[in-house]
Amino acid sequence: AADAMEMLLLAILGPTLRCEWHLSHAQVAAMTTFVFIGMLLGASIWGAAADKVGRRTVLLVSTALIAYFGLLCSAAPSYAWVVTLRCFVGFNIGGGAQSYTLLTEYLPHRTRVAAIVSNLLSWCAGGIFLVLTAWVIVPTLGWRWLTALAAAPLALVLPLMLLFLPESLRYLLASGREVEAAKVMELMAKENGGHVSQLFHSSIRRVTLTLFPIWFTIAFTYYGIILLSSDVTSFKQRCPSDNSPTRDSSIVDTSCCRNLNSQDYKSILLASTGELVILPFNLILLDRIGRRPTAALLFIAASIFVGLVSACVPAWTTTAFLFLTRGCAAALFNWCYLYTAEVYPTSIRSLGIGLHSAVARVGSMLTPLVAQVLLPQVSVSLAFSTYIGLNLACCCLAISLPVETLGRAMQQSIIVDDSSTSAAASGVNEKKD
Repeated sequence: AADAMEMLLLAILGPTLRCEWHLSHAQVAAMTTFVFIGMLLGASIWGAAADKVGRRTVLLVSTALIAYFGLLCSAAPSYAWVVTLRCFVGFNIGGGAQSYTLLTEYLPHRTRVAAIVSNLLSWCAGGIFLVLTAWVIVPTLGWRWLTALAAAPLALVLPLMLLFLPESLRYLLASGREVEAAKVMELMAKENGGHVSQLFHSSIRRVTLTLFPIWFTIAFTYYGIILLSSDVTSFKQRCPSDNSPTRDSSIVDTSCCRNLNSQDYKSILLASTGELVILPFNLILLDRIGRRPTAALLFIAASIFVGLVSACVPAWTTTAFLFLTRGCAAALFNWCYLYTAEVYPTSIRSLGIGLHSAVARVGSMLTPLVAQVLLPQVSVSLAFSTYIGLNLACCCLAISLPVETLGRAMQQSIIVDDSSTSAAASGVNEKKD
Protein backbone atom coordinates (compact mmCIF):
# COMPACT_ATOMS: atom_id res chain seq x y z
CA ALA A 1 0.00 0.00 0.00
CA ALA A 2 2.81 2.39 0.87
CA ASP A 3 4.65 1.57 -2.36
CA ALA A 4 1.46 2.29 -4.32
CA MET A 5 1.17 5.69 -2.68
CA GLU A 6 4.71 6.59 -3.72
CA MET A 7 4.13 5.38 -7.28
CA LEU A 8 0.73 6.99 -7.87
CA LEU A 9 2.06 10.24 -6.47
CA LEU A 10 3.54 10.78 -9.94
CA ALA A 11 0.07 11.20 -11.43
CA ILE A 12 -0.58 14.07 -9.00
CA LEU A 13 2.83 15.77 -9.00
CA GLY A 14 3.09 16.07 -12.78
CA PRO A 15 0.10 18.38 -13.44
CA THR A 16 0.64 20.25 -10.15
CA LEU A 17 4.31 21.09 -10.70
CA ARG A 18 3.70 21.83 -14.38
CA CYS A 19 1.49 24.69 -13.26
CA GLU A 20 3.49 25.88 -10.23
CA TRP A 21 6.92 25.81 -11.89
CA HIS A 22 5.75 26.36 -15.51
CA LEU A 23 7.18 23.07 -16.77
CA SER A 24 6.93 21.85 -20.36
CA HIS A 25 5.40 18.52 -21.38
CA ALA A 26 8.90 17.15 -21.89
CA GLN A 27 9.98 18.18 -18.37
CA VAL A 28 6.92 16.53 -16.81
CA ALA A 29 7.60 13.36 -18.80
CA ALA A 30 11.28 13.45 -17.79
CA MET A 31 10.32 13.63 -14.11
CA THR A 32 8.39 10.38 -14.45
CA THR A 33 11.07 8.79 -16.61
CA PHE A 34 13.83 9.44 -14.07
CA VAL A 35 11.80 7.71 -11.37
CA PHE A 36 11.74 4.60 -13.52
CA ILE A 37 15.41 4.93 -14.40
CA GLY A 38 16.01 4.62 -10.67
CA MET A 39 13.69 1.62 -10.52
CA LEU A 40 15.49 0.02 -13.48
CA LEU A 41 18.82 0.21 -11.67
CA GLY A 42 17.34 -0.68 -8.30
CA ALA A 43 15.44 -3.75 -9.49
CA SER A 44 18.61 -5.32 -10.88
CA ILE A 45 20.88 -4.43 -7.96
CA TRP A 46 18.40 -5.27 -5.20
CA GLY A 47 17.37 -8.50 -6.94
CA ALA A 48 20.95 -9.74 -7.07
CA ALA A 49 21.54 -8.64 -3.48
CA ALA A 50 18.45 -10.52 -2.23
CA ASP A 51 19.86 -13.81 -3.51
CA LYS A 52 23.07 -13.20 -1.55
CA VAL A 53 22.09 -11.47 1.70
CA GLY A 54 18.43 -12.46 1.96
CA ARG A 55 14.98 -11.16 1.03
CA ARG A 56 14.25 -9.66 4.45
CA THR A 57 17.45 -7.60 4.63
CA VAL A 58 16.89 -6.09 1.19
CA LEU A 59 13.26 -5.32 1.95
CA LEU A 60 14.11 -3.59 5.24
CA VAL A 61 16.90 -1.43 3.80
CA SER A 62 14.99 -0.44 0.65
CA THR A 63 11.86 0.42 2.67
CA ALA A 64 13.82 2.70 4.99
CA LEU A 65 15.44 4.48 2.04
CA ILE A 66 12.12 4.97 0.22
CA ALA A 67 10.72 6.71 3.29
CA TYR A 68 13.88 8.80 3.74
CA PHE A 69 14.11 10.12 0.18
CA GLY A 70 10.33 10.52 -0.04
CA LEU A 71 10.35 12.82 2.97
CA LEU A 72 13.31 14.77 1.57
CA CYS A 73 11.39 15.31 -1.67
CA SER A 74 8.72 17.26 0.21
CA ALA A 75 11.33 19.94 0.90
CA ALA A 76 12.83 20.01 -2.62
CA PRO A 77 13.57 23.62 -3.64
CA SER A 78 13.60 23.14 -7.41
CA TYR A 79 12.67 20.90 -10.33
CA ALA A 80 16.18 19.41 -10.46
CA TRP A 81 15.99 18.41 -6.80
CA VAL A 82 12.55 16.82 -7.24
CA VAL A 83 13.80 14.78 -10.22
CA THR A 84 16.94 13.67 -8.34
CA LEU A 85 15.14 12.69 -5.13
CA ARG A 86 12.31 10.90 -6.95
CA CYS A 87 14.98 8.97 -8.87
CA PHE A 88 16.42 7.79 -5.54
CA VAL A 89 12.90 6.85 -4.40
CA GLY A 90 12.50 4.85 -7.59
CA PHE A 91 15.82 3.08 -7.07
CA ASN A 92 14.71 1.80 -3.69
CA ILE A 93 11.18 0.92 -4.82
CA GLY A 94 13.06 -1.52 -7.04
CA GLY A 95 13.83 -3.42 -3.84
CA GLY A 96 10.15 -3.58 -2.96
CA ALA A 97 9.68 -6.41 -5.47
CA GLN A 98 11.27 -8.69 -2.89
CA SER A 99 8.00 -8.61 -0.95
CA TYR A 100 6.52 -10.78 -3.70
CA THR A 101 9.49 -13.13 -3.62
CA LEU A 102 9.31 -13.47 0.16
CA LEU A 103 5.56 -14.04 0.18
CA THR A 104 5.66 -16.53 -2.71
CA GLU A 105 8.36 -18.65 -1.06
CA TYR A 106 6.21 -19.17 2.03
CA LEU A 107 3.13 -20.36 0.16
CA PRO A 108 2.12 -23.85 -1.01
CA HIS A 109 0.79 -23.94 -4.56
CA ARG A 110 -2.83 -24.35 -3.40
CA THR A 111 -2.95 -20.92 -1.74
CA ARG A 112 -0.24 -19.18 -3.74
CA VAL A 113 -2.55 -17.59 -6.32
CA ALA A 114 -5.11 -16.41 -3.79
CA ALA A 115 -2.47 -14.85 -1.54
CA ILE A 116 -0.49 -13.15 -4.31
CA VAL A 117 -3.55 -11.80 -6.11
CA SER A 118 -5.17 -10.75 -2.82
CA ASN A 119 -2.04 -8.74 -2.15
CA LEU A 120 -3.39 -6.48 -4.89
CA LEU A 121 -5.95 -5.27 -2.35
CA SER A 122 -3.21 -3.53 -0.40
CA TRP A 123 -1.85 -1.86 -3.53
CA CYS A 124 -5.36 -0.69 -4.48
CA ALA A 125 -6.02 0.59 -0.96
CA GLY A 126 -2.81 2.63 -1.03
CA GLY A 127 -3.65 4.13 -4.42
CA ILE A 128 -7.21 5.02 -3.47
CA PHE A 129 -6.07 6.52 -0.16
CA LEU A 130 -3.51 8.69 -1.97
CA VAL A 131 -6.07 10.03 -4.45
CA LEU A 132 -8.54 10.87 -1.68
CA THR A 133 -5.78 12.50 0.37
CA ALA A 134 -4.56 14.50 -2.63
CA TRP A 135 -8.09 15.66 -3.34
CA VAL A 136 -8.17 17.25 0.12
CA ILE A 137 -4.54 18.21 0.70
CA VAL A 138 -3.26 19.62 -2.62
CA PRO A 139 -5.88 22.41 -3.07
CA THR A 140 -5.47 23.53 0.56
CA LEU A 141 -1.96 22.74 1.83
CA GLY A 142 -0.10 22.03 -1.41
CA TRP A 143 1.91 19.19 -2.95
CA ARG A 144 4.70 19.28 -0.34
CA TRP A 145 2.38 18.11 2.42
CA LEU A 146 1.05 15.37 0.15
CA THR A 147 4.59 14.17 -0.65
CA ALA A 148 5.45 13.98 3.05
CA LEU A 149 2.24 12.11 3.88
CA ALA A 150 2.89 9.64 1.06
CA ALA A 151 6.26 8.72 2.60
CA ALA A 152 5.02 8.55 6.20
CA PRO A 153 3.33 5.09 6.06
CA LEU A 154 6.60 3.40 5.12
CA ALA A 155 8.32 4.97 8.11
CA LEU A 156 5.51 3.66 10.34
CA VAL A 157 5.59 0.16 8.83
CA LEU A 158 9.36 -0.24 9.22
CA PRO A 159 9.31 -1.06 13.00
CA LEU A 160 6.65 -3.72 12.36
CA MET A 161 8.83 -5.25 9.66
CA LEU A 162 11.79 -5.34 12.01
CA LEU A 163 9.75 -7.10 14.70
CA PHE A 164 7.59 -9.51 12.74
CA LEU A 165 8.92 -10.04 9.19
CA PRO A 166 10.72 -13.41 8.90
CA GLU A 167 13.35 -14.40 6.36
CA SER A 168 12.37 -16.76 3.56
CA LEU A 169 12.75 -20.40 4.59
CA ARG A 170 13.43 -21.36 1.00
CA TYR A 171 16.24 -18.82 0.89
CA LEU A 172 17.69 -20.15 4.15
CA LEU A 173 17.58 -23.69 2.83
CA ALA A 174 18.98 -22.75 -0.56
CA SER A 175 21.83 -20.82 1.06
CA GLY A 176 22.79 -23.76 3.31
CA ARG A 177 21.91 -22.17 6.64
CA GLU A 178 20.05 -25.22 7.98
CA VAL A 179 22.38 -27.77 9.59
CA GLU A 180 20.48 -30.83 8.34
CA ALA A 181 20.64 -29.55 4.75
CA ALA A 182 24.18 -28.17 4.86
CA LYS A 183 25.86 -30.64 2.51
CA VAL A 184 23.09 -30.51 -0.08
CA MET A 185 22.92 -26.75 0.07
CA GLU A 186 26.67 -26.30 -0.24
CA LEU A 187 26.57 -28.37 -3.40
CA MET A 188 23.64 -26.32 -4.69
CA ALA A 189 25.43 -23.07 -3.91
CA LYS A 190 28.47 -24.32 -5.79
CA GLU A 191 26.54 -25.45 -8.88
CA ASN A 192 23.93 -22.67 -8.88
CA GLY A 193 25.59 -19.57 -7.57
CA GLY A 194 22.78 -17.27 -8.65
CA HIS A 195 24.75 -15.69 -11.49
CA VAL A 196 22.72 -13.89 -14.16
CA SER A 197 23.92 -16.43 -16.72
CA GLN A 198 21.77 -19.03 -14.91
CA LEU A 199 18.70 -17.22 -16.22
CA PHE A 200 19.82 -18.21 -19.72
CA HIS A 201 20.46 -21.87 -18.90
CA SER A 202 19.15 -24.11 -21.67
CA SER A 203 16.29 -25.31 -19.46
CA ILE A 204 14.96 -21.81 -18.82
CA ARG A 205 16.35 -19.62 -21.62
CA ARG A 206 13.19 -19.52 -23.70
CA VAL A 207 11.11 -18.52 -20.68
CA THR A 208 13.52 -15.70 -19.82
CA LEU A 209 13.59 -14.26 -23.35
CA THR A 210 9.80 -14.47 -23.72
CA LEU A 211 9.17 -12.76 -20.39
CA PHE A 212 11.32 -9.74 -21.30
CA PRO A 213 8.82 -8.11 -23.74
CA ILE A 214 5.88 -9.23 -21.58
CA TRP A 215 7.17 -7.43 -18.47
CA PHE A 216 8.05 -4.40 -20.61
CA THR A 217 4.54 -4.13 -22.07
CA ILE A 218 2.73 -4.63 -18.77
CA ALA A 219 4.63 -1.77 -17.11
CA PHE A 220 4.38 0.37 -20.27
CA THR A 221 0.58 -0.02 -20.29
CA TYR A 222 -0.06 0.19 -16.54
CA TYR A 223 1.83 3.42 -15.92
CA GLY A 224 0.64 4.88 -19.21
CA ILE A 225 -2.96 4.47 -18.07
CA ILE A 226 -2.13 6.08 -14.72
CA LEU A 227 -0.70 9.12 -16.51
CA LEU A 228 -3.70 9.31 -18.86
CA SER A 229 -6.12 9.08 -15.94
CA SER A 230 -4.82 12.33 -14.47
CA ASP A 231 -5.41 14.23 -17.72
CA VAL A 232 -8.69 12.80 -18.98
CA THR A 233 -10.42 16.21 -19.00
CA SER A 234 -7.80 17.77 -21.27
CA PHE A 235 -7.88 14.69 -23.46
CA LYS A 236 -11.61 15.05 -24.00
CA GLN A 237 -11.17 18.75 -24.80
CA ARG A 238 -8.69 18.04 -27.58
CA CYS A 239 -10.46 14.95 -28.91
CA PRO A 240 -12.69 16.73 -31.49
CA SER A 241 -9.67 18.54 -32.98
CA ASP A 242 -7.47 15.49 -33.64
CA ASN A 243 -7.60 16.22 -37.38
CA SER A 244 -6.65 19.86 -36.93
CA PRO A 245 -2.91 20.28 -36.24
CA THR A 246 -3.15 24.04 -35.68
CA ARG A 247 -5.97 23.93 -33.17
CA ASP A 248 -4.55 20.86 -31.42
CA SER A 249 -1.25 22.68 -30.88
CA SER A 250 -2.94 25.71 -29.33
CA ILE A 251 -4.90 23.51 -26.93
CA VAL A 252 -1.72 21.88 -25.71
CA ASP A 253 -0.10 25.25 -25.08
CA THR A 254 -3.02 26.71 -23.13
CA SER A 255 -3.47 23.58 -21.01
CA CYS A 256 0.16 23.58 -19.90
CA CYS A 257 -0.75 25.20 -16.61
CA ARG A 258 -3.94 23.53 -15.37
CA ASN A 259 -4.32 22.31 -11.82
CA LEU A 260 -6.22 19.07 -11.25
CA ASN A 261 -9.91 19.70 -10.65
CA SER A 262 -12.64 17.58 -9.07
CA GLN A 263 -13.36 15.79 -12.35
CA ASP A 264 -9.69 14.80 -12.65
CA TYR A 265 -9.61 13.41 -9.11
CA LYS A 266 -12.84 11.49 -9.75
CA SER A 267 -11.37 9.96 -12.91
CA ILE A 268 -8.18 8.89 -11.12
CA LEU A 269 -10.17 7.49 -8.19
CA LEU A 270 -12.58 5.51 -10.36
CA ALA A 271 -9.77 4.18 -12.53
CA SER A 272 -7.94 3.05 -9.38
CA THR A 273 -10.94 0.99 -8.25
CA GLY A 274 -10.68 -1.01 -11.47
CA GLU A 275 -7.87 -2.96 -9.82
CA LEU A 276 -10.32 -4.13 -7.13
CA VAL A 277 -13.07 -5.18 -9.52
CA ILE A 278 -10.77 -7.41 -11.59
CA LEU A 279 -9.53 -9.28 -8.50
CA PRO A 280 -12.15 -12.09 -8.26
CA PHE A 281 -12.02 -12.74 -12.01
CA ASN A 282 -8.23 -12.93 -11.89
CA LEU A 283 -8.37 -15.43 -9.02
CA ILE A 284 -10.80 -17.69 -10.87
CA LEU A 285 -8.98 -17.59 -14.20
CA LEU A 286 -5.53 -18.27 -12.76
CA ASP A 287 -6.66 -21.36 -10.87
CA ARG A 288 -9.15 -22.69 -13.42
CA ILE A 289 -7.63 -22.21 -16.87
CA GLY A 290 -3.96 -21.70 -15.99
CA ARG A 291 -1.35 -18.96 -16.08
CA ARG A 292 -0.72 -18.71 -19.83
CA PRO A 293 -4.37 -18.55 -21.03
CA THR A 294 -5.16 -16.00 -18.31
CA ALA A 295 -2.35 -13.73 -19.48
CA ALA A 296 -3.47 -14.04 -23.11
CA LEU A 297 -7.07 -13.09 -22.26
CA LEU A 298 -5.95 -10.13 -20.16
CA PHE A 299 -3.69 -8.82 -22.94
CA ILE A 300 -6.55 -9.02 -25.45
CA ALA A 301 -8.91 -7.24 -23.06
CA ALA A 302 -6.32 -4.54 -22.31
CA SER A 303 -5.76 -3.87 -26.02
CA ILE A 304 -9.52 -3.53 -26.62
CA PHE A 305 -10.17 -1.23 -23.68
CA VAL A 306 -7.14 1.00 -24.24
CA GLY A 307 -8.31 1.42 -27.83
CA LEU A 308 -11.76 2.45 -26.64
CA VAL A 309 -10.19 5.08 -24.36
CA SER A 310 -9.16 6.98 -27.52
CA ALA A 311 -12.73 7.10 -28.86
CA CYS A 312 -14.55 10.43 -28.90
CA VAL A 313 -17.21 9.55 -26.35
CA PRO A 314 -18.55 11.31 -23.22
CA ALA A 315 -16.03 11.79 -20.41
CA TRP A 316 -17.78 9.30 -18.11
CA THR A 317 -17.51 6.61 -20.80
CA THR A 318 -13.79 7.30 -21.20
CA THR A 319 -13.40 6.99 -17.43
CA ALA A 320 -15.15 3.61 -17.58
CA PHE A 321 -12.70 2.41 -20.25
CA LEU A 322 -9.78 3.70 -18.16
CA PHE A 323 -11.28 1.77 -15.23
CA LEU A 324 -11.33 -1.47 -17.25
CA THR A 325 -7.88 -0.97 -18.77
CA ARG A 326 -6.39 -0.23 -15.35
CA GLY A 327 -7.95 -3.41 -13.99
CA CYS A 328 -6.52 -5.56 -16.79
CA ALA A 329 -3.06 -3.99 -16.47
CA ALA A 330 -3.04 -4.49 -12.68
CA ALA A 331 -4.12 -8.12 -13.09
CA LEU A 332 -1.28 -8.62 -15.57
CA PHE A 333 1.20 -7.15 -13.09
CA ASN A 334 0.10 -9.68 -10.49
CA TRP A 335 0.27 -12.44 -13.08
CA CYS A 336 3.85 -11.64 -14.11
CA TYR A 337 5.12 -11.59 -10.51
CA LEU A 338 3.31 -14.86 -9.76
CA TYR A 339 4.44 -16.64 -12.92
CA THR A 340 8.04 -15.45 -12.68
CA ALA A 341 8.28 -16.52 -9.03
CA GLU A 342 6.87 -19.94 -9.89
CA VAL A 343 8.88 -20.65 -13.01
CA TYR A 344 12.37 -19.89 -11.60
CA PRO A 345 14.07 -22.09 -8.97
CA THR A 346 14.86 -20.71 -5.51
CA SER A 347 18.57 -20.26 -6.27
CA ILE A 348 17.85 -17.59 -8.91
CA ARG A 349 14.26 -16.56 -8.15
CA SER A 350 15.05 -13.10 -6.75
CA LEU A 351 17.60 -12.52 -9.50
CA GLY A 352 14.98 -13.45 -12.10
CA ILE A 353 12.33 -11.17 -10.63
CA GLY A 354 14.91 -8.40 -10.28
CA LEU A 355 16.09 -8.66 -13.89
CA HIS A 356 12.56 -8.73 -15.30
CA SER A 357 11.56 -5.86 -13.02
CA ALA A 358 14.44 -3.92 -14.53
CA VAL A 359 13.09 -4.61 -18.02
CA ALA A 360 9.66 -3.45 -16.83
CA ARG A 361 11.22 -0.18 -15.68
CA VAL A 362 12.42 0.45 -19.22
CA GLY A 363 8.77 0.30 -20.26
CA SER A 364 7.85 2.61 -17.39
CA MET A 365 10.60 5.04 -18.44
CA LEU A 366 9.37 5.21 -22.04
CA THR A 367 5.61 5.41 -21.47
CA PRO A 368 5.68 9.10 -20.36
CA LEU A 369 7.10 9.95 -23.79
CA VAL A 370 3.98 8.42 -25.33
CA ALA A 371 1.33 9.50 -22.79
CA GLN A 372 2.70 12.98 -22.02
CA VAL A 373 4.55 13.99 -25.19
CA LEU A 374 3.52 11.94 -28.25
CA LEU A 375 -0.21 11.94 -27.44
CA PRO A 376 -0.73 15.67 -26.73
CA GLN A 377 1.83 17.06 -29.18
CA VAL A 378 2.10 14.66 -32.13
CA SER A 379 -0.67 12.10 -32.69
CA VAL A 380 -3.39 10.62 -30.52
CA SER A 381 -3.86 7.73 -32.93
CA LEU A 382 -0.16 6.84 -33.01
CA ALA A 383 0.06 6.94 -29.22
CA PHE A 384 -2.87 4.58 -28.67
CA SER A 385 -1.80 2.31 -31.55
CA THR A 386 1.48 1.80 -29.69
CA TYR A 387 -0.32 0.54 -26.59
CA ILE A 388 -2.70 -1.65 -28.62
CA GLY A 389 0.02 -3.20 -30.76
CA LEU A 390 2.26 -4.11 -27.84
CA ASN A 391 -0.58 -5.78 -25.94
CA LEU A 392 -1.68 -7.84 -28.94
CA ALA A 393 1.90 -8.98 -29.55
CA CYS A 394 2.25 -10.04 -25.91
CA CYS A 395 -0.96 -12.06 -26.14
CA CYS A 396 0.82 -14.29 -28.66
CA LEU A 397 3.97 -14.40 -26.52
CA ALA A 398 2.02 -15.45 -23.42
CA ILE A 399 0.51 -18.40 -25.30
CA SER A 400 3.98 -19.40 -26.51
CA LEU A 401 5.53 -19.62 -23.01
CA PRO A 402 6.99 -23.15 -22.74
CA VAL A 403 6.07 -23.77 -19.07
CA GLU A 404 2.63 -23.80 -17.45
CA THR A 405 3.11 -23.38 -13.70
CA LEU A 406 -0.43 -24.19 -12.54
CA GLY A 407 -0.03 -26.95 -9.92
CA ARG A 408 3.70 -27.23 -10.63
CA ALA A 409 6.06 -27.72 -7.67
CA MET A 410 8.49 -24.86 -7.10
CA GLN A 411 12.05 -25.94 -7.82
CA GLN A 412 15.01 -25.39 -5.51
CA SER A 413 17.73 -25.21 -8.17
CA ILE A 414 18.43 -25.66 -11.85
CA ILE A 415 18.79 -29.35 -12.63
CA VAL A 416 21.76 -30.04 -14.84
CA ASP A 417 20.93 -33.67 -15.64
CA ASP A 418 19.79 -33.90 -19.27
CA SER A 419 16.58 -35.80 -18.62
CA SER A 420 15.69 -33.59 -15.65
CA THR A 421 16.54 -30.50 -17.64
CA SER A 422 14.19 -31.60 -20.36
CA ALA A 423 11.45 -32.12 -17.81
CA ALA A 424 12.08 -28.72 -16.23
CA ALA A 425 12.01 -27.03 -19.60
CA SER A 426 8.68 -28.55 -20.55
CA GLY A 427 7.14 -28.04 -17.13
CA VAL A 428 6.59 -31.76 -16.60
CA ASN A 429 7.30 -31.68 -12.89
CA GLU A 430 5.47 -33.68 -10.29
CA LYS A 431 2.51 -31.84 -8.71
CA LYS A 432 1.95 -31.53 -5.01
CA ASP A 433 -1.27 -32.90 -3.57
